[in-house]
Amino acid sequence: MGGEVATSQVPVRAPQVPVRAPQDLAAGPLIAAFGLAALWLGRDWPTGTLAYVQSGFFPRMIGLLMVLAGAVVTGRSLLAHGAELPAWGWRPLLGVTAAVLAFAGTVELLGLVPAVLILVGLGNLAGQPLRPVPLAFLGGTLAAGCVALFVWGLGLPLRVWP
Repeated sequence: MGGEVATSQVPVRAPQVPVRAPQDLAAGPLIAAFGLAALWLGRDWPTGTLAYVQSGFFPRMIGLLMVLAGAVVTGRSLLAHGAELPAWGWRPLLGVTAAVLAFAGTVELLGLVPAVLILVGLGNLAGQPLRPVPLAFLGGTLAAGCVALFVWGLGLPLRVWP
């Protein structure tokens, strides 16, 4: 009776902006982050002028365009309807990552042909596996193509066999 007033504790919620294109909302900041990284990495490169363009001009312009494109894509995600984000595919991500790391770790040790065959074999586990005959044909063709292109064509000093 001392003049107390009962107040209710109602949480105040900030207005939420509807996301209409989650894929764009995920991609936009990623594009902008790559652009910012390009700007940061090229910060010490001389840009010159439009009349005398130097080595840092184009990387800086590309970085700025990527930041702008990331902002546009992010803004569009709030305005235009788009596809939902699919479920995260762990098997392809881990399979391809393991295949690339195995190739990088074995190409100098075992040679190009075995490393390519290991790459194809592990990469096959990332999706729907191929039957053995098409997988062997793919591995052999890619190994022969890599030898022809990188060893014979470009003259890279890679061991072909162990």
